[in-house]
Amino acid sequence: MIEIGGTVGAPHGGFAFARGNFSHGDQLGQYISIVSRRVARVEVRPAKADRFAYQTSEIRLGPLRISRIQSDPVELNRSVNCIEADNQAQYIIGFNLSGKTDVDHDHRRAAIDAGSLFLLDKAMPYQAVFPEPADRVLITVPRRLLESRLIDPTRYLPVTPDTERGIGRLARDHLQFLIREGHLLGSANQMHAIEIWLDLIALAFKSGDGRYDEDLERNDGGGGHMLLSRVKAHLHCALDDPDLTPAKIADSFGLSKRYLHKLFSNSGTTFGAWVREERLLRARSLLVDPRYAHLTVTEIAMRQGFNDIPHFSRQFRARFGMAPREARATTAPQLV
Repeated sequence: MIEIGGTVGAPHGGFAFARGNFSHGDQLGQYISIVSRRVARVEVRPAKADRFAYQTSEIRLGPLRISRIQSDPVELNRSVNCIEADNQAQYIIGFNLSGKTDVDHDHRRAAIDAGSLFLLDKAMPYQAVFPEPADRVLITVPRRLLESRLIDPTRYLPVTPDTERGIGRLARDHLQFLIREGHLLGSANQMHAIEIWLDLIALAFKSGDGRYDEDLERNDGGGGHMLLSRVKAHLHCALDDPDLTPAKIADSFGLSKRYLHKLFSNSGTTFGAWVREERLLRARSLLVDPRYAHLTVTEIAMRQGFNDIPHFSRQFRARFGMAPREARATTAPQLV
């Protein structure tokens, strides 16, 4: 069982919450309630059902909610049901202080080592597996604050910048300053300090991705990428609609169809291709998940907005190199 303490420096980063709201215990229900309230609504499966310990601490700074969570091994699943019942207008920026983590955003996988940054989108399903005792700092950030700095933040979901060197180290050190000194700043200076930290976070992910966004920013005019991210967040919650069309989405946002198509074109794809890819990824995720073994292939396809099953099967085979039923045969065993 993990030995946890809210003010103990972690191997990577030495984050110490000298103030804040501390919680600890060994009751799984309490842990679920705290994580859902402070970070994101999730389904929780501990590695050992008969033994689970955790400790959390939290502080708030302006628009940021900063939580440190230490726990025994656990699996977290943010399902479509969790998303629909929760706030979707935020991203989660994570610092993995100790323990390895594997995150799967609809098959956009990130293997997160200790000392790495990572990004979660609360508008998308994801599964996070902590196979060993873990310690992480999670910061919820309003979408607009990150989208004003990154072209389509979802493209950075597999990126895990190192916080031991370079821009990632600066971002980590500045967050430590905010945790330690942020409450002493006046509201204006506090917000300036937060803006600087968000700039460093954006640079860290861009550097970790190995590419920069200048070309897209020139084509985007400075604001379209924020709108595209909001459109995609809306689409993630509407993929089950078989009548999902560019016209319907354009009307929802007060856009012309032409401008909607331009938003997707500037990001290197099309509306139809993006929707098809997301539906196929989500369908495959359900097919290989033993919790959905009671659903037929047809039911899963229809839940993702496909109403032509032969067409779904052809698209699935073209994308993954196997039929849907073959994918189901690769279902992983459930954790016990």
